Amino acid sequence: MSSAKSALAKAASLAERGGIDEALAVLLSIVDDAEHGYQALVEAARMQATLRRHDEALETLERAIRLRPNDPLAWFRRSLLRLLKRDFEGGWRDYETRLVTEEFLKVGLNPPQLAGAVAPNARHEDLAGRRVLLVPEQGLGDLVMFASIVPDLARLASQVIIACDYRLAGLFASSFPGNVRINGPASLSRSEFDVAIAIGSAPRLFRNRPEDFPGTPYLRPRPEVRAKWAERLGPRPAGLRIGLSWRGGSVGTGSLRRSVEIAQLKPILGLPGCEFVSLQYGDVEAEIVAANRKLGTNIRSFPKAEIDDYEELAGLVLNLDAVVSVQTAVVHLSGALGQTCLGLLPANPEWRYGLTGETMPWYRSVRLFRQGEPGDWEPVIAAAAAMLHSRL
Repeated sequence: MSSAKSALAKAASLAERGGIDEALAVLLSIVDDAEHGYQALVEAARMQATLRRHDEALETLERAIRLRPNDPLAWFRRSLLRLLKRDFEGGWRDYETRLVTEEFLKVGLNPPQLAGAVAPNARHEDLAGRRVLLVPEQGLGDLVMFASIVPDLARLASQVIIACDYRLAGLFASSFPGNVRINGPASLSRSEFDVAIAIGSAPRLFRNRPEDFPGTPYLRPRPEVRAKWAERLGPRPAGLRIGLSWRGGSVGTGSLRRSVEIAQLKPILGLPGCEFVSLQYGDVEAEIVAANRKLGTNIRSFPKAEIDDYEELAGLVLNLDAVVSVQTAVVHLSGALGQTCLGLLPANPEWRYGLTGETMPWYRSVRLFRQGEPGDWEPVIAAAAAMLHSRL
């Protein structure tokens, strides 16, 4: 094994153990290596971003791009930094390169068999008056967020077909009538559409400046679904009825840094006269029972099968006064519905939430509370609790 290759392995090991500064130093020592310099630059930029040295990370990626202008990985990584810094025009342009990067194609498009049908860098004139298929990608929160552009596309195309996850089908069908059709991804044939684009490519056509984001609600469940949940929840409490989501992502998407324990929400759970409802996905009943017993609270929950369907979850969310959520799909759903949401963010949030500020352009109803230092949730939760207390 060459010394540069050994250095890459050493850097990966250091980073895995939390030694980001040491890993970065090792990577920067081999960026001039003819064989492994490009990989070292791309990984060094990732370390710099983790250390919140974003301008340095951008410079490092630009150096990598100059070294290998035809390799899409550095372009894709640069797109995420640009979008994080809200350089939307440059970010969306770079973001198209995700469609040919190995790391994205492993988990990005769903189903992968539609990847060959996707047209990159589509223009308005390519879609005007045509049947446009939106191919789903990434997680449910991404689909909810990118769906904000469906009304724009519907005004341009003759028909918009959303190939979406079954959990979103009902909510999307009730939200986008007219020339928008909802379809399961597996049941589509090529004859049913004229052009296909990945749903994450749609913002490049319509959201290049902060003022291009309307921020207004665009999803709505059927009235009968909302009414059903009003009945299920019963009489309103003296204080606020607050939805909670405390865990986000998976191991591969940074679940540990994005999530909190229920006990850490004690400043919120202690608000007088308030009622709390779990919006947490997964099987968390035992966790809620244990927390209620330990904290003396009464967090309400509903069977997983009921709220896995996003139209049902939307009906529940719209019967609350506010939502408190870590960085997960519940933030996007609340914002898309126009529900007040207090988002609890880690020090290094995903690009969707921006680098700074209390708001995000996608949704006017979402207020962001950011960690000052990695892992320090106490002031974040205290600030959210204070805002809720001010509404009592």
